[in-house]
Amino acid sequence: MEKDLLKSLFGVAEYVYKIWERIPKTKILNQETTINVPESVVEYTLAASIPPNFRSIRKVIEISAPSIIRVSASSLHPFPRTVREAIKRVQYDDGRVAYRLFPELLPPESDLISISVSYNIDDISLLDDLVHRTQGHEPGGAEGNEYWMHAALKHPKVLNDKFGRFDLRDVDVTVDVGVHNELKTTIPPSFIRRLKMFFDIMKETDPRRQHLALPQLRRLAQEKTAGREFKILVDLESLFLPGTFSKYIEVLKDFRYSTCYKGKECFELPIQIIPKKVNVISRADLTLEKPAADGTLVYKNNLFIDAIKDVISSAR
Repeated sequence: MEKDLLKSLFGVAEYVYKIWERIPKTKILNQETTINVPESVVEYTLAASIPPNFRSIRKVIEISAPSIIRVSASSLHPFPRTVREAIKRVQYDDGRVAYRLFPELLPPESDLISISVSYNIDDISLLDDLVHRTQGHEPGGAEGNEYWMHAALKHPKVLNDKFGRFDLRDVDVTVDVGVHNELKTTIPPSFIRRLKMFFDIMKETDPRRQHLALPQLRRLAQEKTAGREFKILVDLESLFLPGTFSKYIEVLKDFRYSTCYKGKECFELPIQIIPKKVNVISRADLTLEKPAADGTLVYKNNLFIDAIKDVISSAR
């Protein structure tokens, strides 16, 4: 892996490691790292054995970095337990925050301890150098369209050599689900023409042209959905809310549905609120034991067509 990537993702972990490496007669036994992708947070845990005189070697061990959000200590022997009183958070006059470990406050019988440090990742896009993500479209049968998804660690051996455990939680893969054909074949052309005329008249400032458009407007007003255009628009737009559109999505195998949002390109209407695509985010976990994940996203386009038809018919 690139040095910049290692420094950005694991710089704080390396800093904590070196603090313990310099303490005499302390042996580092294990390192574990978990990256929570949606929160852009790394959770790093170091386990170490400590000598009997550890409490007298150092009066205080200070851990400080701008990205650190919390530090905790645990005694692992004779039984695991968190030692909250051993860690103190302090803030200096210059605004710098530090976490101080007081060895004398650790249980006297403890000869194994762990230090857990959680810190923010400044640029989560750095994960692109750590994870390979791909997706593609496979036209489905009568039940809908299918998209395949894949995510895998790029450097599992390097990570395995460095960490006893490495978890990447909620890795995201985004699929652009096209809904343009369903909209185009289901929304009545007359509705689109009438809506366009309404907006053209509303934008027209010439009274003579407004008057000339009235006969055509009266003729369109005789159609079934006349007068309900804006209700139809509102109801159509509501189909793309995450909680609603998720009804037409099923995610299978290693991935799970997370959320969705409207794509930037809009359907051909006078008002740009109905998208041609919906971006669906699915997530999976990657570990050293399972460094790759595969999934299938099923878009139930027939059900979505039925929902569009229901919106149109309910306005009649």
